Amino acid sequence: MTKKILLLICVGVLFCFTSQAQNKKAAKYNNKLIDIQYKLVPDVVNFFKAIEGGDLVELKAKRDVLMKDFDKAIAKVSKMKPFEGDDELRKAALDWFKLYESSLNDEYNLILNIATKPKDKRTENDNIQLKVLADDLIAQEEAIDERFEAAQLAFSKRHNLELKKYAIGQTK
Repeated sequence: MTKKILLLICVGVLFCFTSQAQNKKAAKYNNKLIDIQYKLVPDVVNFFKAIEGGDLVELKAKRDVLMKDFDKAIAKVSKMKPFEGDDELRKAALDWFKLYESSLNDEYNLILNIATKPKDKRTENDNIQLKVLADDLIAQEEAIDERFEAAQLAFSKRHNLELKKYAIGQTK
């Protein structure tokens, strides 16, 4: 059950939009943000899949690598200038990256400690805490995904872009 809940956290990031070039500069700007995001998502999904029954030391090492990857992504996006004074899409992308970085640093410390316990060693309180943490993360992710998608749609309208939706793993 825990694995199923944790995989739900990934649902919001399984799709991304890339732009088709009516405004080539705006499309390039949008696609740069999406490419940074797109590169991280498969590793995030694999991390979530490995949690249930994984080894705590190995999972913490994987989490640390992911945190460094998110730090690099945040640094890249932070260095980007607003597109022709339009900064909403960049800010939304930063918020998305920062949510994942924060949750890897905070909630996932608790989740990993519980999820790596053998199921017969977990208390009812452990299961309740795991569900509360997962539900909270899912709600946070859904909200940040909606904000990012809204920012991207607004950006596309302001800059005359046609967005195409791609599933992770699907070629652009």
